[in-house]
Amino acid sequence: MPMAPIPKAIPKEKIKAAILLPLTGPHAALGRAMLNAAEQAVFDVADANFELQSYDTAAVGGAQAAAQAVIDGGPQLIIGPLFASDVPSVKLVAQIHGLSMMPLSTDTTLADQGVYVMGLAPEPQVERVVAFAAAHGLRKFAALVPATPYGALVGEVFRRAVAQNGGQLVAFEIFEPQTLEAKVQKLAVQKDSIDALFLPESGPSLSVLVNALSTAGISPSRTRVLGTGIWDVPGLGRSQPFLIGAWYAAPDSMLRRNFITRYVASYNREPPRLATLAYDATALAAILAKQGSRYDEPSLTNPNGFAGLDGIFRLKPSGKVERAMAINELAQDGVRVIDPAPTTFVLSPFRENLGPSGR
Repeated sequence: MPMAPIPKAIPKEKIKAAILLPLTGPHAALGRAMLNAAEQAVFDVADANFELQSYDTAAVGGAQAAAQAVIDGGPQLIIGPLFASDVPSVKLVAQIHGLSMMPLSTDTTLADQGVYVMGLAPEPQVERVVAFAAAHGLRKFAALVPATPYGALVGEVFRRAVAQNGGQLVAFEIFEPQTLEAKVQKLAVQKDSIDALFLPESGPSLSVLVNALSTAGISPSRTRVLGTGIWDVPGLGRSQPFLIGAWYAAPDSMLRRNFITRYVASYNREPPRLATLAYDATALAAILAKQGSRYDEPSLTNPNGFAGLDGIFRLKPSGKVERAMAINELAQDGVRVIDPAPTTFVLSPFRENLGPSGR
């Protein structure tokens, strides 16, 4: 009797995700670095049935043309775009075709059902550091806030957080470069009654700001300085001694360090801070593909969350992303974690890790 033919294995259907980044033009270096991080996530956690397709939002037609190309290519999830200004046109295409998307922007006003904003939003950073300061006996708060959209956003959150934590707002100054000296002098008059001073500034502007504060006689040994996650950059305490001892909230950097080491080994340069967003979003897509899950709201908004390079996070049905934050203290030689980020959302012991085994 002839042997029955051995049935051929049926290949698993490809599950595709798209990532939209500026791969040409003035922001190409950032976009390419984030694509490198996303491809590293594929290497680390994806099965053979997962495919990541990249699309250039800086090409002819911009983000909307890239989104339309996604539809033609067949992906079931859109990661990106990077810039807030590109999100509405991509969102329109995604909603017409019933696709979820994960913008890499920090603009939480873009959050919506099916639009999960993955950027490190500043609001929870401010809420966390103010709550920690109040819990440690700081009662009288002041702020020196730049007259920028970012300053307006975090300044309002700061006001609200101080009130919610039983603090007293003794001074709140909004400055432009030409008014900085006068605003600092107003703060200096009240310096002995300020327990904590909020400075949501970064880069060269931060250097100018702390120099003005120091000249005015405001001492960080008397007043605790508070900041946001924009301080989460290497060497800040070394370059700005005034900020040694300052507190800010940000995702725990422990898991990110391993990724940075591997990225440097591959590309001979450190990744931009935003690269972890591309990694975690892609890893999440790959994990769900591995599990055979759909890219729908029940799967994406698993209440147990996921553990990524920036710590645990979970996507909310509103489109906002909840992240666990650590409290960091700036030191001359780096950063010291003085209050670790939570490791669970307290719903279940299970949570999927988005990274290579052992992380």
